[in-house]
Amino acid sequence: MRDRKSCLSALIICLIFSWTVGAQTFRRLSFDALVQSSDYIIYGRVIQSHSLYDSSTRMNWTQTEIQVLDGPKGQIGSTVVVTEPGGIVNGVGELYPGSPQFHADQEIVVFLYRASGNRLRVTGAVQGIYAVTLDRQTGERWVQPSAPPQEVIYEEGSPYEKNVRAQAPGVDRLNRFLYSIRQKASNR
Repeated sequence: MRDRKSCLSALIICLIFSWTVGAQTFRRLSFDALVQSSDYIIYGRVIQSHSLYDSSTRMNWTQTEIQVLDGPKGQIGSTVVVTEPGGIVNGVGELYPGSPQFHADQEIVVFLYRASGNRLRVTGAVQGIYAVTLDRQTGERWVQPSAPPQEVIYEEGSPYEKNVRAQAPGVDRLNRFLYSIRQKASNR
């Protein structure tokens, strides 16, 4: 019982620390780079997630099964399993800042690459996930990046001002977003 309380306390401290830090360090990818560096891009619905311990990497991993609703890049089956580091196995929790987390019935557009161990991973950490929401009044689906917007500070008129414009798209209609991905993927 004491070990379980210690483990739970450590997990809570890690979660609080990760929320207070709030920032992850990862290379910011442009939308074009995100499309080009992904082997597969899918629009899908999360079915379920579960964690397991991998003795070869000596890490916990979370596997998430996603039903494929559309595949604008790459040939893939009707479901995919995305594997990301972290999770809770036998009371031992591991948390990796920036690792995507999924929820059952969540609709997403996810950018994937084939990693070592024949795992499908999310390209660019949370940058590779776009949440899909339904506008109940119009019936349209919209996408929005899951990654926090890039904060850029520059002095007006400086030579850096021109470089600020290469950012990922914001909120967009799902059908237009998927069309844009198909166009960029076909220009390889």
